Amino acid sequence: MKRADFETPIYLIAERFGHSGGGEAIKAYQYAQYLCDRGRKVVVFTHERSVNELGADMPAELMRLVPETVSQKFMWHSRLFRALLQPYFHWKTRRLVLKEAGTDRSPILHYISPVSPVAPRFAPAGFSTVFGPMTGNIYYPPGFKYRMSLKDRLREKLHKLAQLTLGRIFPEKRRATCLLVSGYERTRASLELAGCDSAKMTDVVDAGVNPKLVLRPRVRHAGPNPRFMCSGRLVDHKGIDLAIRAVAKARPEVTLDIYGDGKERPALEALVAELGLQGRVSFKGWVPRHDDLIASFGEYRGYLFPSLAEANGIVMQEAMMVGLPVITLRWGGPSRLANDTAAIYVEPTDLERVTTDLAAAMDRLATDGEAAENISLNARQLAEQRFSWTSVAETWEDAYTPHTPSALSEHGEAKMRRSGGDTPV
Repeated sequence: MKRADFETPIYLIAERFGHSGGGEAIKAYQYAQYLCDRGRKVVVFTHERSVNELGADMPAELMRLVPETVSQKFMWHSRLFRALLQPYFHWKTRRLVLKEAGTDRSPILHYISPVSPVAPRFAPAGFSTVFGPMTGNIYYPPGFKYRMSLKDRLREKLHKLAQLTLGRIFPEKRRATCLLVSGYERTRASLELAGCDSAKMTDVVDAGVNPKLVLRPRVRHAGPNPRFMCSGRLVDHKGIDLAIRAVAKARPEVTLDIYGDGKERPALEALVAELGLQGRVSFKGWVPRHDDLIASFGEYRGYLFPSLAEANGIVMQEAMMVGLPVITLRWGGPSRLANDTAAIYVEPTDLERVTTDLAAAMDRLATDGEAAENISLNARQLAEQRFSWTSVAETWEDAYTPHTPSALSEHGEAKMRRSGGDTPV
């Protein structure tokens, strides 16, 4: 890449940005740091909340903030109008971008969030634009559709119509220089509904893993260990109840520690009591420091990740990098993060089959230290190849280098193949 390319300003646009506040915020923050370390001219456009709440501690001269207002606070606390917050942010950002650039159209606009292939960003015309990584458009497996909320059922049914309509009202993604796709076929199909050219799409990994984890010693496994864990927001789509029901079917020495909190916790605690698992399933609550949660991985034999609607799965990437074997569903993002030598996959058929197979996987790992060690080794190797921030960020940064659309797609796909991204699952 020519040095002159590094003189082009990159306007990185992310509603959520910081070293806390969830995957999207952390991903944008770490990528901005990568670009700065590379010597790129970066300006971050984000919301004032990112500085006040999410730890966005980059130098002030690199930040352009959409200020908090009374109207936004009203929308935030309103169930009816909260959906307007995201388009409001992007409309305000459009004005900030135009003010920052003036008559100059050389900056590259990179809309790193939201991940949705549908949501409009109101990107101003005349700039080179990059969108993504985009994923989203993920719904429950057929055998679990009955668990979906009315809102999500409507969203699924209206997805095609919404993309056809919004894709024509807002031509920004059709005009894009590059569309970074991390949701594989489902996201490509959604973008094509909006009229986007598949030649402008390039497949990338959705996020990298904190560089500190790459340096962390791998968890080693030997002999029996019946302790398992899971973590995250305690909401329905995370499938924590499936993990609890699986413990009831597993060997009596198998235990599960649940890290996190959320609205489903009372129901999950009631399920534990109903199944008589009070001595085997423990609720550890929310861990404020993510590093402390990762440090606990070494105590366990495996990580349960039975999510029913996970677009990617950064925690699975982290567990793989640390060497903690993951048991997950062959569905959505997790199905494309590993292969059958680097994780244990369960087919998402129905409640009975899934919980039985999860239990069988826990029993196998709990008693077979050699099998756990083999999975750990393979997971770490694959994670080092695919999930280091340098490997991931390079494929995103390539979108800034002039290519023909087809060459860009082929270049990105070639990098994915070199990093193990075409490994069958």
